[in-house]
Amino acid sequence: MKQNFVDSYVVFDTETTGLKDQVDQIIEIGALKVIDNEVVEEFDVLINPETEIPEIITEITGITQEMVVQEKTISEVLPKFLEFVGDLPVVCHNAPFDIGFINANLKRFNLESFENQAIDTVELARIFIPQAYNYKLETLKKYFHLEYGSHRSVDDCKTTNYIYQECKKRALERIS
Repeated sequence: MKQNFVDSYVVFDTETTGLKDQVDQIIEIGALKVIDNEVVEEFDVLINPETEIPEIITEITGITQEMVVQEKTISEVLPKFLEFVGDLPVVCHNAPFDIGFINANLKRFNLESFENQAIDTVELARIFIPQAYNYKLETLKKYFHLEYGSHRSVDDCKTTNYIYQECKKRALERIS
């Protein structure tokens, strides 16, 4: 399977009120813009889901109702996020999840679906880090002894970017 690695892209991650993009809401979007393999810009926004954040989600993410109640809604944040991404490819850990939430919201507002090239670091890690115990972001973070936080969008983006760069490095080593 041929891998198309890119040097300029946006890593993004969402935190949500649950796992179902048709009923749950985005409460945070984080993204890192990477140009020529260097992080050049960061996007980090808490979002008012206009619904209660389940206690389990607050326990996992640390995001409370009080933190989001005065924040903008997804309808206000989504255009800014799409502008930040532009036409760049996106890199996500479990891309169908994050892109699914973006597309579910675009559909709610009768907007075109998100069609940027998507690169999934779960799939890459399965190929280039076969010795990992599993391919959860937290597991890979521990595997590489990374010090980033967890379950907050920008920290998860930093871990995802590290995994992407590591897979790219290992792919180049295979062909050289």
